[in-house]
Amino acid sequence: MKTLSIIIPVLNEQCCITYRLAALQYLRNTASEIILVDGGSTDSTVEFARPLVDQIVLSEGGRANQMNAGAEYAKSDILLFLHIDTTLPANAIELVLRAVGNDEFGWGWFKLQFNNPSFVFRVIAACMNLRAAATNICTGDQTLFLTGKLFLEIGGFPEIPLMEDIAISKILRRVVNPKIIVAFVRTSARRWEKNGILRTVLLMWYLRLLFFLGVKAAKLAEYYYPKRLMPVKKTLFKKADLSSFQFPGCRIILFAKAPVLGKVKTRLEPELGQKGSLELHKAMTRRIITLLDSIKLAPWDLWLSSGERNEVFLGQCKDAEIFLQKGNDLGQKMANASLHSFARVGVESVLIIGSDCPAFDAEYLVSAIKALEKGYDVVLGPAEDFGYILIGLNAPYVELFEGVAWGSEKVLKQTLAKVRELNLNLLLLDALWDVDRPQDLARLADLKPPFRW
Repeated sequence: MKTLSIIIPVLNEQCCITYRLAALQYLRNTASEIILVDGGSTDSTVEFARPLVDQIVLSEGGRANQMNAGAEYAKSDILLFLHIDTTLPANAIELVLRAVGNDEFGWGWFKLQFNNPSFVFRVIAACMNLRAAATNICTGDQTLFLTGKLFLEIGGFPEIPLMEDIAISKILRRVVNPKIIVAFVRTSARRWEKNGILRTVLLMWYLRLLFFLGVKAAKLAEYYYPKRLMPVKKTLFKKADLSSFQFPGCRIILFAKAPVLGKVKTRLEPELGQKGSLELHKAMTRRIITLLDSIKLAPWDLWLSSGERNEVFLGQCKDAEIFLQKGNDLGQKMANASLHSFARVGVESVLIIGSDCPAFDAEYLVSAIKALEKGYDVVLGPAEDFGYILIGLNAPYVELFEGVAWGSEKVLKQTLAKVRELNLNLLLLDALWDVDRPQDLARLADLKPPFRW
């Protein structure tokens, strides 16, 4: 029998957390669990919730971050993401299990109604339900559910500060059609009542239009959470920090494997052994880190494949942040990293580079950034092994990373095909070589200036 994990993101909800969770206690049985994910509450939310849930997870703020964190601890076959002010029908577990059935890749949502029975709220709910059914896009209030396998397949929620429900729905509907449960969940009308019905309706439609037109989620979040986001805007990038960069509107993402013995440069182990391969990997990553720190082209982050041994690079990443790559394959990991970067305040373009290319220099990176500034949608730096060692974007085109045979000779060809399908403006840079095969070691030895490791 399949089971269900109910994941609830919260922040400073001590005023209602006890009675909201008390209403869910009938769901705590052998078929389901309740996971509460706290995003940094400064009140007593966690203390009040502790006896009323099966797990408490502490995570970074932001609903997408919280729901992804909760999913990592879920033990069940199906994940259900519930807002704390939304009430499930009494037979919710049975309805979800029946809707998913035996599908490994199933998802859907409930119909919605408000806890305020007035006519205007019945009309708003009806419109929301019709729109969701017509577009196959649900809102968080409608209580998204999906199988754990499908969640892993798509890499979870895009880590953006707003519209994460719309973003994940757009991804999911490309995989399989949703199941809409005709029973109602009942959600609170408190935001509508507090801010005014007409004002809230117009704001939500305005934000959805801007999101559809490509406005970054970070900017939309400023409109939706104006008071809460103001401090974030000031601290994400201080003007003093940005002034030292030549291209402050760009964000460089350095992808690297965690420096773990036996897990890096494995194709070079017949020539170098495990220790030699590890030392080469660390030296090549340090070289790129030193380059990015010294040339001051743009702010940059290091994204590692795992949390193992990441302290190796901590002392060298002076101004950068270190993140963990999230996703089932390289494409999902790059898509998530790009979405994360574009959600930052002030980011207009993103470069993703690897640590395996010793031929990278400042001039090459400058040419990529300038091309994006001139209006190119995508910039690709091809690799001689038919992949690419750089991709630059002026918007988060996640479709470029989907359905690609990563690690094969088809990577560049398939990516170029996707660029054409999306009708994007592309610039191809000169092809460079990376160090993956034993024959690459001779070129590395002849590199000028010498590469010492």
